[in-house]
Amino acid sequence: MLDKLDYLDDADKEIMLSYFSLSEAIAGLLGEFCEVVIHSLNAYEKSIIKIINGHHTNREVGSPITDKGLQLLKLYQKDKSSTEQVYFSRLNNGNLIKSTTHIIIGHKGKPIGLFCINLNLSTPLDKTISSFMASDPIPPHYKSESFITNPKELIEETFLKAINEIEQHTAKNSKLYKKSIIFYLFENGIFELKEAVPLVAEKLSLTSHAIYKHLREFKNNA
Repeated sequence: MLDKLDYLDDADKEIMLSYFSLSEAIAGLLGEFCEVVIHSLNAYEKSIIKIINGHHTNREVGSPITDKGLQLLKLYQKDKSSTEQVYFSRLNNGNLIKSTTHIIIGHKGKPIGLFCINLNLSTPLDKTISSFMASDPIPPHYKSESFITNPKELIEETFLKAINEIEQHTAKNSKLYKKSIIFYLFENGIFELKEAVPLVAEKLSLTSHAIYKHLREFKNNA
């Protein structure tokens, strides 16, 4: 895969590789009815360097650029604000596709690739719905991510999660109780927030100095 980016300098390679990771994330989120494609601009005749769920368009790595991709690149030459388009099209089998194509801009301000997402709107509804459903039942009150409106709310919610987790295996009167809570918060990145240290110190009846002492220990042992 990396050899397909040899025509780029290191900075532009990093930009392109970030889209490789993004393509996996989008395909994982939307499921099998979503095709994600990355085009190199090094050779239009074989521009596709990554494709996920290519069965929708019967394409693979090494397939050429599309007419829409060429049109968008030409439009960008005239209008630098034209870096993406959203449009509908039909495949040869009649399936309706909704697509977005985005020009990947390199660190020197020039196009270095295309990032495309194609949704097959003709996918049977039951298959589309199933792609959004969890493979295992999810408890009613289960939360794997907190969508909050302010940092304090995030700190307090994660603090409660820490207590629930730690109290399953550590008694409140244990010497390790408070340290374990601080470590849980540390591992979950909460102390990256400016308000975290004084707020956690207050909740644990500790000084900020004590919190920082534990954090230094955790970082040294990392």
